[in-house]
Amino acid sequence: MGTLSPNFEAIFVGIDLTINFYNWKSRIPVLIATLLLVISDGVLASTSTIQLNEDEKRWLSEHQSIRLAVDIDWSPFEYIDDDNQYVGMAAEYIALVGQKLGIEFEVEKEKPWSEAVAAVKSGELDMYSCVVSTVQRREYVNFTEPYLSFPMVIVTSDQVAYVNGLKDLRNETVAVVRGYATQDLLEKNHPELELYLADNVADALEKLSVGKVYAYIGNIATVSHVIKRDGLTNIKISGETPYNYELSMGVRKDWPELMPILQKALDSITEQEHDQIYRNWIKLRYEHGYDYHLLAEILTGVFLIIMIILVWNRRLSSEVRKRVETEKLLNEAHRQLEQTNRQLVDYVDIVDKYVITSTTDSKGIITSTSDAFCEISGYSQQELIGNDHSIVRHQDMPASIYQDLWRSITSGKTWQGEIKNRKKNGDYYWVQAYISPVCDEQGNITGYTAIREDITNKKLAEELSITDELTSLFNRRHFNNLFPQELARAEREKKTIVLMIIDVDYFKPYNDNYGHQQGDNALQAVSAAIKSSLRRAGDFAFRIGGEEFGAIVTVDNSDAACAIAEKLRKAVADLGVEHAYSEVAAHLTVSIGMEIHQCDGSQSADMDLIYRLADDALYQAKENGRNQVASSCIEGWQATINE
Repeated sequence: MGTLSPNFEAIFVGIDLTINFYNWKSRIPVLIATLLLVISDGVLASTSTIQLNEDEKRWLSEHQSIRLAVDIDWSPFEYIDDDNQYVGMAAEYIALVGQKLGIEFEVEKEKPWSEAVAAVKSGELDMYSCVVSTVQRREYVNFTEPYLSFPMVIVTSDQVAYVNGLKDLRNETVAVVRGYATQDLLEKNHPELELYLADNVADALEKLSVGKVYAYIGNIATVSHVIKRDGLTNIKISGETPYNYELSMGVRKDWPELMPILQKALDSITEQEHDQIYRNWIKLRYEHGYDYHLLAEILTGVFLIIMIILVWNRRLSSEVRKRVETEKLLNEAHRQLEQTNRQLVDYVDIVDKYVITSTTDSKGIITSTSDAFCEISGYSQQELIGNDHSIVRHQDMPASIYQDLWRSITSGKTWQGEIKNRKKNGDYYWVQAYISPVCDEQGNITGYTAIREDITNKKLAEELSITDELTSLFNRRHFNNLFPQELARAEREKKTIVLMIIDVDYFKPYNDNYGHQQGDNALQAVSAAIKSSLRRAGDFAFRIGGEEFGAIVTVDNSDAACAIAEKLRKAVADLGVEHAYSEVAAHLTVSIGMEIHQCDGSQSADMDLIYRLADDALYQAKENGRNQVASSCIEGWQATINE
């Protein structure tokens, strides 16, 4: 039986697997394998029989029910779902084995993993369904051959660039799951690591997400599943270990008769059955990943070779004029140079086709672009060359990003960051950009080179996790993350920041009388009005919950804040959405409470206090008759419109 051991490389999105760009020749077998998987979708599972001897048949007849130890929270391998069903990859293998052998497995659905391990040791449970063979476990359990295999990876915050193996984790706190083989392996082979023992994978990744540990080590399939399931957008896979999770079935030592029976059942599982289980739980997507350090080395090598060729050609031309007797030698060198030139053309074509690159002069005017840049932007080379990069600049990107970019590259540094660009047709795409200065022999900057990676799918996934589904505004979770960041930025820049809390007046009677569908339509209309009133860079709108919305804006003074709030209130009133059950107007209205905070850079702002003051102002606006703006920061001020 062959184990499932996919080639996980480079970029990881959700549970997506990526093939490295420079390993492009390997795409051919991957495509063939993928095609075979697709073709095999329609193939029925084999019904091959298992050849058991008389002793094995007799043993099975005497042991028709086997007590199974499982990990109740280890998706996608095995777990107990909301309907109290045992599911996962291992569960499907167990079901196949039970069907082929005609036996039942009693799944222990209540015990956490540590208790399940103790139960196998004591003989209360008979076997493991899916477990790594370790020295400690081999003392009381016999193991089948591995039937699943996945890499053991290092997971960190997305602020960590790259972890070059376990040696980079010295003096750092590393989370592992208590009782997992990872704990035994690291304690034995890497005693220098400081381990945090988590209750389960979700617990470990939650500790990592909030910064209580530096890294987590576990298998790539479970890590990816939990990251996607729990919406953990601030962590990523940053490195790999030399270890794999080789998963087997394990049987209590005093039942040696069961081992060959299980192995025969596992050996009888067909490739189609293996493939089907794999596709049920693992989703493959192949995309181009870019190793930019390697790309830089290749480009440098290409340019050096080109320079060598040019110098060599010039030298050869001079030698031809001077020495006729060297003609044969020169011809041979010329045949070698042509071959090198053809190879270089192939390399340049690959870079041009797959890498989003451009170069500019010292003023930022585009002088060359790759075909990949033209394809993703929708512009031709003729349209791009001679323009600066503002031709693809998206209005959502704040000016501060580009100011920081120019400060970095004009000082001789490489800038990297995420940029949202606009296509020619008005659509957008996201790139991870690396922009470096190009210098002459005297060190003077003569231009700039940019290399970009398409991260549109990654950003779309991030946007879904921070967006309210009904209104398309940011959700409460993103508000909780963004508000402290905006406060910190305002403190650094000594800006005035405003928090507004907006509540739809008498929305419950609207919902009760017009129906929930009409209520949803009304919330969408209010959201659109709020969004259209906050169109400046640095303005943010949120749906905090139910009919309550929030807004964060940066202004020059209190008068500007009041004007924005009143504009927002009026935009909702001007919608003219009928509300016959409102006590303040014949149409839908909102009440707004706001807190205006002037940052002086001397101390950190109290986010909870600002929110409470804005909420108190909203309460005051409601007490004063609704359909108005109230502020706790301007004594006696409120805007009221009687309509």
